[in-house]
Amino acid sequence: MEFEMGYMTALVIIGISFLGFFLTMMISEINKKKGIVFFIMSLILFGLGVYYYYVVGQWQKAEGGPSYNKLNEYLYIYRYTPPAPSYNPDRMPFNE
Repeated sequence: MEFEMGYMTALVIIGISFLGFFLTMMISEINKKKGIVFFIMSLILFGLGVYYYYVVGQWQKAEGGPSYNKLNEYLYIYRYTPPAPSYNPDRMPFNE
């Protein structure tokens, strides 16, 4: 469950940065200098959100199991691969 909370937190941060981009467009109509400052702050917040999403994906890859998060599979951040079956050469196959 902790991985899902990490992903949700990262997506909330990214969503807030998009709200910042929209706010930037409105502020830049009134004051260009403040608009540029807000754009840079929103860009930094977006970068931090993407980085946090990537870090949670790597944490899940190191410690976690399968996930229901299809976005990670599409972005190639984390894909669950089941462990390979073990092969025992001493074991005789069943012949019936």
